[in-house]
Amino acid sequence: MIRRLAAHYEIDGYFIVLTLIAISLPFSKFTLSLFQFVLVFLWLKDGISWPALSQEKNQANFIKKSFFHAFQALNALVGNLVRKLKLFLSNRIAVVLASVYLLHVVGLITTTDFGYAWKDLRIKLPLLLFPLILSTMPRLNAQKTNVLMGFFIAAVSTGTMISFVSYLQKDFNDIRDISLFISPVRFSLMVVFSFLMLLLLALRKQQKSLLNRILLLILAGWLFLYLVILESIIGMLSAVFIACFLLLRSALKNQKTYTRVVAFSLFSGLIFAAGWYVWDSFEELTKRPSIDISTLDKYSRLGNEYRHDTTNFGVEDGKFVGIYFAEAEMAEAWNKRSQYDFYGKDEAGQLIMYTVIRYLTSVDLRKDADGVNQLKTEDIRFIERGIANKRYVTTPGLKNRLSKIITGYESFVDLNDPSGNSIMQRVEHLKASKLLIQENFWLGVGTGDMPAAFRQAYDRMQSKLLPELRWRSHNQYVSMMVAFGIFGFVWFMFSLFYPAIKSGRLTNDFFLVFFLLILISMLSEDTIETQIGVSLISFFYSFFVLTTPKQYHPYQVTS
Repeated sequence: MIRRLAAHYEIDGYFIVLTLIAISLPFSKFTLSLFQFVLVFLWLKDGISWPALSQEKNQANFIKKSFFHAFQALNALVGNLVRKLKLFLSNRIAVVLASVYLLHVVGLITTTDFGYAWKDLRIKLPLLLFPLILSTMPRLNAQKTNVLMGFFIAAVSTGTMISFVSYLQKDFNDIRDISLFISPVRFSLMVVFSFLMLLLLALRKQQKSLLNRILLLILAGWLFLYLVILESIIGMLSAVFIACFLLLRSALKNQKTYTRVVAFSLFSGLIFAAGWYVWDSFEELTKRPSIDISTLDKYSRLGNEYRHDTTNFGVEDGKFVGIYFAEAEMAEAWNKRSQYDFYGKDEAGQLIMYTVIRYLTSVDLRKDADGVNQLKTEDIRFIERGIANKRYVTTPGLKNRLSKIITGYESFVDLNDPSGNSIMQRVEHLKASKLLIQENFWLGVGTGDMPAAFRQAYDRMQSKLLPELRWRSHNQYVSMMVAFGIFGFVWFMFSLFYPAIKSGRLTNDFFLVFFLLILISMLSEDTIETQIGVSLISFFYSFFVLTTPKQYHPYQVTS
């Protein structure tokens, strides 16, 4: 059975290793690196006919012939390597793709920190390896391409289900912790890519089976729901934007008026629904309740006077945080229930007093002894872990993410400290980037000097951003400008667009959604600065333009 299946699909080691790389992307840096090494080994030996070893019994002759065969093998290896390099250099698309890595090598000219530079070059080696190897190996046929993409979607889907089990156990401080294997940002990219591919497959005219359509749409729906659970705003926005783009493109290409009207209506409906949900959530989360302080209880059940502060504590989730506040009895009750001192810090390094106050507000309890005593043991543990709102662990979603952004922004307004708000942190990152670009406009700071340059920029700005949050640009385009100046940035943009256009693969729906996805992701992340990110982009970009059949369309089985 297995032999017949292998013969039918012409399964070989090269195809198996490519598939294992695709499966490793959402799961393991270690196996990803391991299979890349195996891929290099297969590439080196591909096309070589190794000389047979001598069976000569005479030891002297055996050693002599063994050395001769070793020399022949080395000569064959070198000749094969030269042949492959010539083949690579003759492939303009592959060379342009690999030139992004060479750009980092050229960036050593202006580098002073070579320790970091070598580390950066090692991480980004896939930018060179995948174009080099995939352009000099046989193309896969449509069947193999379909199988590989199917395994990738299956791996990502499996990863989301394992992640969901972690979510159900509620053993996390931040919802993004449920991404167990890799960064939630990189994983959400893969989820969006898989979601869009499933959507394309389900809606294709060639998909005749209604049951298959339903199953594909159910799985696609689950992947989008996972993005909601993960609170991946960028992932959700990317998925909706690209889906709307595909819908609009389909409407423009269709000649039937009815179909166009339906498509435009769906497009408008999606945009309106998304905008309305965000606006309505924002209104709900920021609306200040209408209350009359004089009508509120003045004393707690224990007889202590309440403090009703509607100014300093503000509003969270549409509720005043600072009303019904009896600090002394709340502190005493808390210290009886927890080993963490009320005036100390929680496990997230926050003042636990404020975590308690916000958590009690989230569950509609007063900030007094009775409120603390009504908390369940589970609630006490959540607070100790630094979770300030019960909804963060019980009902994650887009509204929670908006709530965190709003709360962080209000903290920024009050304290002029961007550390508590992801958006304001990114603004601070871009301010530091702007400073570095102005000072190094033509050639940039170099491959290895990025971390040191940013540290110095934040110090000169006298930024209040916490040291552990003083990251780079959080925008790949800006990062390339900082590192390599205007010349390097222009070349990076050329290397990004030229292979896609020259190869003609923008007509391939799978590649099109992947290409749009990476363009969007680079607006909010340094996508190629991590091992998983650079491997994901380099592997699939090279795979689509260099390895798939030239006339390949998803799940049409023609070579």
